[in-house]
This record gives sequence, C-alpha cells and structure tokens, in this order.
Amino acid sequence: MISVILTTYQRRELVARALDCVFAQTIADREVIVVDDGSSDGTAESLRIRPVSLVSVPHSGNPAVTRNTGLLRARGKLIAFLDSDDMWRPTALAELAAALDKHREAGFAYCDYEPAPSPSPPWTGSDLYDQLLEEDFIVTSGVMVRRTVADTVGEFDPLCSPAEDWDYWLRMAARFKGVHVAGPLVRIGAPADSLSRAPGGVIYRSNIQVTRKALAWCIANRPASVALARRTYRRALLASAHYHWHRRALAETVRDLALVAHVR
Repeated sequence: MISVILTTYQRRELVARALDCVFAQTIADREVIVVDDGSSDGTAESLRIRPVSLVSVPHSGNPAVTRNTGLLRARGKLIAFLDSDDMWRPTALAELAAALDKHREAGFAYCDYEPAPSPSPPWTGSDLYDQLLEEDFIVTSGVMVRRTVADTVGEFDPLCSPAEDWDYWLRMAARFKGVHVAGPLVRIGAPADSLSRAPGGVIYRSNIQVTRKALAWCIANRPASVALARRTYRRALLASAHYHWHRRALAETVRDLALVAHVR
C-alpha cells in the first residue's frame, strides 16, 4: 500500500483539485492522509466528506510539522507527498512504485516536474548526495520513499523550513540510493502565498541552515564532499547577502559576508 501525505493550509479549492488527481491515479492500493494546518477557510469541513484520513493540527506555518504529522500516521510500505497546489499525472504513483519494485537497491524514486525553471541536468548514478548538494532538483510532490527509508531518516527538520525538503533529501541520499523516473509526472504550482516566496529572506536563511548542516555532516562523515559542501554553504551566504544588500539591510548583509570569511 502507498501512503499519500497531503498537507494544506487555507487552500480549500486547491486541496479539492489535488485530491481529484490522487483519486484519478491508476494505482488504487493507497491511503490518503490530509493534514490541515489549522485552516479557517472551511478546508477541514470540506474534507470530512472525502474518503481521506483527515488530521487537523494547530496552525504552525511550518511544512515540516505537518509532514511529520502525516508520517506518524502513514501505514504504507511506500510513502508519497503531495503539496496542495501541485497535481500528479494519473500514472505518477504507479510509475514511481514500479521503479522502486524494479530497483530493489534504491530507497527512493523521483521524477521530473513541470514547469521546470530550466532543462533538467543529466543526473547520473544512484548515489545522488553530491548532485543534490550542488542543486536541489527534487520536488516534494515528485518523490516516493520506502517506509524503511522514512524510519531511518526520521522527521523533517522544522528548523530548516521552508527548505526542510532539501535537508530531508540530503539526509536521505546520504544513506540510500535513488532511482530517476524520466518524464514530468507532476505539475507544480507557485501561488503567491508559497512559503518559498515569504518576505524577509526566509528562504535564504533556510538555505543557510541546510547547507551549514550539510557541511558539518560531510566533515564528520563524508570527507570527499567537504570541499563541495563548503562551496555550497558560501554560495547560500552570498545569495543571502545579495538579497539583503539590495533591500538596504546593511546589518544582515555584513553578517552574511562575515560568515563567508569564516567558513572552514
């Protein structure tokens, strides 16, 4: 069985559309867990008439918290995540599950998505850690993991939100091989209220947290990737400094640049 974990907040119409694409999947052996992050727009009420396991939690505004809530309730041997503004093609679950069935050595499968910001690079091999450290090319709605992988990797890190997914993929790829399913099986949305677009440079702070964690892990466990981890951490700091400089936030700019100078 596949556990589908769908998280949402204040998106009553979008979550209904997302559920339609779940129920249109060609594979029927699934459970659908919807975690509502304390919506006040009638989302929870509308979901009570749908064949889903609904979990309503106090609003946190942190996707790691809601996904972790779903993980605790998932019973399937395979787990897939769906953001409420994304849409799967009808064969998405079947193709990802088939890839894992064919490649028993892989702990997770991932697919392409649309619209992609640029042509997908030729990711090669099943050890994806360095490639993921270089660039987060996996989207949350385009990955399927084995239950055993989720149990090993643990929870999404709330301190890394809204880049908690990148942190999770890195921790996952550090321990397990992956398999790529060619073709865009998911269409991602980009609503104005997306956390990745939150004001104040939130995404830059999150990327700094993720890359700092990755550097510490590489120093302790993967010496061959330390140089790459240092470059990625510096790049995150410089991106944050650039963001703050153009908004005349001089204190934050100086802070980021000072950290660049002390990366070890």
